[in-house]
Amino acid sequence: MSIGKEMRVARLFDAKSGRMVLVTIDHGICIKPMMEIADIRSVVRQLVEGGADTVLLTPGMAKQAYQEIAGKASLMVRIDGTATSIGPDLTNDDLIYSVEAACALGADAVATFGVIGVPREAQLSRKIGEVTQDCERFGMPQLTEMIPASILQHQFAERADRKWPEEAEVMSFSARVAAELGADIVKGYYTGDPESFKKAIEYCPVPYVVLSGPAAGDPEVLLKFIREALDCGAAGVSMGRNLWTADDPAAMTRAVCRLVHDDASVEEALKEIR
Repeated sequence: MSIGKEMRVARLFDAKSGRMVLVTIDHGICIKPMMEIADIRSVVRQLVEGGADTVLLTPGMAKQAYQEIAGKASLMVRIDGTATSIGPDLTNDDLIYSVEAACALGADAVATFGVIGVPREAQLSRKIGEVTQDCERFGMPQLTEMIPASILQHQFAERADRKWPEEAEVMSFSARVAAELGADIVKGYYTGDPESFKKAIEYCPVPYVVLSGPAAGDPEVLLKFIREALDCGAAGVSMGRNLWTADDPAAMTRAVCRLVHDDASVEEALKEIR
């Protein structure tokens, strides 16, 4: 790993816990309008106040809200995103930005998206591999969200009941594919139970950040599965709708940070929002 990449990775993760609370607010490019993120500066401000380590934004929103991040958290830039929830193919996802341009924005990482088990599998994997080459050139870490086809529609839902991938082994395979393509950090679903998730973590040679999926409306269930994932070895969490659709986004972020950085129990974390 280059010096530049090591420096940036160190800024993404909390120095004491070695874990990351990544908040994602890149949904406006791919999912139908959600008014909770209409005022992007306010949303970013609340989540950073809650203790987020890293904020994931699209290039356009990074330009809108960078002042809420500068000196307080790390910036991760989404550099792909050509598929939308009303388009004909959710896997038709190509680059919209370059690693070099993300460097100019002050990013500490870039994010890419892929799916295995679909006709466009090769195209998506090639995209991630090409980004890997540019990341090596510019000393930029790449976080890759690689998911199984079975959960793709769920991923693009605005809100949904909590759901896990149908086959834990495919989820494990997805994470490994992302690492094989050169991802420095993998973002993926929890498999639904500790035993299978531990196997997924063991099979993934790079840090695995567990995502929470669409807003599901039950903070206690959310915190319980995050606690399980962390106990299995997850390197942190990636959360968006479950934070910024909460009644108090800053408080919900603090609750998650208690789990991730303080190793708090679910009961202790819940005190932040009750």
